Amino acid sequence: MSRRPVGFTIVELLTVMVVLGLLASLALLRYIDLTHRARTAQVAGDLEAVRLAAYSAWSETGQWPEEADAGVIPPGMAPYLPASFTFQRNDYTLDWENLSPPGGGPTAGMQVGVVVSTTEPRLRLALENTLGNKLPFIDVGGTLTLIIVGPDGNN
Repeated sequence: MSRRPVGFTIVELLTVMVVLGLLASLALLRYIDLTHRARTAQVAGDLEAVRLAAYSAWSETGQWPEEADAGVIPPGMAPYLPASFTFQRNDYTLDWENLSPPGGGPTAGMQVGVVVSTTEPRLRLALENTLGNKLPFIDVGGTLTLIIVGPDGNN
């Protein structure tokens, strides 16, 4: 009468460990991709909120809100933004740029923008892909600037 050894062989254990390692690496890559997509959606949503707040300020005052430092909400735009909105996030910073000439002029309507600064180039590239041709933007020097088109659509 021969006794069979109880337990698993080293080959069986290694096979299970390799399969579990592959599954874990696929899950980790998927998780990283989903977090990048979520951050990109957050940036795009923030840009849309700033754009709508800028249009609201324009419609009530007839001018764009004054410029503020990076990470600071312009005072003229604050009433039109959600209560907990901030221009300073962990992964990126927003900066309102009002480039309108002091006396206005024919091109004053398009001379504003929202600059997104981030240290993560992957987030910036994902944002470019998300915005695509939905909203006008410029990518210069590692920052992405969303251009706010005048309320009449022509400027």
